[in-house]
Amino acid sequence: MCGIAGILRFDEQPFDRGRLEAMRAHLKHRGPDGDGVRIDGRCALVHTRLSIIDLLGGDQPMHIPQRGTLGPLTLVFNGEIYNHRALRAQLLELGHNFVSDHCDTEVLLHGFRAWGTELPKRLHGMFALAIWDSASRRLFLCRDRTGKKPLYLRRATGGRGEVMFASLVATLCMAGGDGHGRAPAINRAALATYLTLGYTDQHALVEGIEELPAAHWATFDADGAMQLHRYWQPPPISRSSTSLGTMEATLEVLGEAVHKRLEADVPLGCMLSGGIDSSLIAALAQRELGRRGSEPLRTFNVAMPEADYDESPHALAVARHLQTRHTRLATVPGDIIADLERLIAVGGEPTADSSILPTYWLSRAMRQHVKVALSGDGGDELFGGYDRYRALALLARHRWWLARVPVHALVKPSPRHPHALRTRLHRLAGSAAAAHADRQYLHMVRLFSHRQLRMLAPDLAGEIEPALPDWPDERDPVHAAMRWDLTHYLPFDLLRKVDRASMAVALEVRCPMLDTQVCDLAGHLPASVLMPRGRQKGLLRRVAAQFLPGSIIDRPKRGFAVPVGRWFTGPLRQTLTDHLLGDDLAQLGLSRSLIETWLQEHTIGRVDHAHRLFALLTLAIWARWLKHPAPPPVGL
Repeated sequence: MCGIAGILRFDEQPFDRGRLEAMRAHLKHRGPDGDGVRIDGRCALVHTRLSIIDLLGGDQPMHIPQRGTLGPLTLVFNGEIYNHRALRAQLLELGHNFVSDHCDTEVLLHGFRAWGTELPKRLHGMFALAIWDSASRRLFLCRDRTGKKPLYLRRATGGRGEVMFASLVATLCMAGGDGHGRAPAINRAALATYLTLGYTDQHALVEGIEELPAAHWATFDADGAMQLHRYWQPPPISRSSTSLGTMEATLEVLGEAVHKRLEADVPLGCMLSGGIDSSLIAALAQRELGRRGSEPLRTFNVAMPEADYDESPHALAVARHLQTRHTRLATVPGDIIADLERLIAVGGEPTADSSILPTYWLSRAMRQHVKVALSGDGGDELFGGYDRYRALALLARHRWWLARVPVHALVKPSPRHPHALRTRLHRLAGSAAAAHADRQYLHMVRLFSHRQLRMLAPDLAGEIEPALPDWPDERDPVHAAMRWDLTHYLPFDLLRKVDRASMAVALEVRCPMLDTQVCDLAGHLPASVLMPRGRQKGLLRRVAAQFLPGSIIDRPKRGFAVPVGRWFTGPLRQTLTDHLLGDDLAQLGLSRSLIETWLQEHTIGRVDHAHRLFALLTLAIWARWLKHPAPPPVGL
């Protein structure tokens, strides 16, 4: 696990070593174990290393010399390839010679030499990589199937003939790219997306920076021409699948996914919340370690500061049932604003997902004990874990009459309790006003409504999309929503959060649920099999019931949350006011008077605006950081 960056020039101008050093310095938090910079003709590659496999080898940028008519190759790579041993065996049969014993990085170089752009189809793992072919003067970039590892691009303006890439938006900001020393321009369409969904999509808030899409590779030739190709698609849904054999098949692919992710030359543990996903992963990992005769699995959870947000009793119950070596970590929030400032300096973007804080705290505490952590991420999107999937199913059956009943006559929301039943029913009835599933789903997941956005930022009115982008062409709206979450919400929100929070302290997180075979199996099954009789994660619960107690299997879903709403009326009240009513948001074109109204409503308990206020708080912190970008401090 590492940080990568680089610059490809389309002219003969020399490289500015200061820019390369700025990239390396910013990425140091991702790779404290080593670093390197290599300039080869028109391409410069930067790498910082978190050593997990082949501790003595594996330094990058890694280079293999010319072989016959095949030119030399140089690579930087972030991630882990779980089938590297099988690929190595195939390459040995093809006559390739290896220097290392079990380095997955070297396998990538020889694999690209053997298979070219077909290489990504053979890879099982999490990865973002760049390979420079100096003979053909071509740069190859690639990301894993679900977007676990990030990779951003920036084509420079102002006379520089180049393209930059890096693991993080902030790294590209640190390296410059405008050519005139001006402050970065804001992408107004991306700002509208952020305020609508709580995260940006492929296009970053900084104008000119975009993310290479998951499951894609790209090449740049010597003249700057770009070729973009998608190498993997989620499988088509089977219209004829039944539940027969699915439990056994799910257990088999999940067991194999966990087995592959237990390889490490450093201490490894498992994040354990006490929910279905992480508990099942812990159970399968403990079973596999028992088969090997290894020490019991180390599991960790973090105790939240308030009892109604604390899942540690459930995690402890699972750990005792599985007989893992469990550690309950105390929450040490410290200065919450300082934590947010660090996380924004890490990623270079704001987030509306307040669970980035406990994810960061858990990662920081775990890093004192282990260097690799398993997690249950991906279970909700693949196996149907969200209430909103059931809501879409209800709309598919009942919209014909719900749409004819005035929303306010049907049920009144509870402004102070956004998760109360009547508030959710009100939201369901409001969604029924939309004729198509994509707009219904947008109504369920949006952060600010169209009306609120128009009042908050009038100049963004033309940028507000009336529907979700890239909505899948599926007859079943539930499966369409799950597919959209897998290709949008998961990579753009959840996986970004986990990557930035964990790698801020150099902790590698592995996600067995997002294994290629698991994705292919779950993506192939209809919602009726994944969610029998509408039960969330019904199939996965049946699998988990073989390993976990009924009290865990039947637990309602609960997010990894912190009480930011209470903090905003208590210890963070003045700090929140200072950030939201300062100049930073006003300079982005946001209405100070409206934000002040929302602050007052939240403070007196009239309306719970916690989610929206958190999104605006991190936006304000980001806007201030962007004026004077600086790398985060290295270390815990």
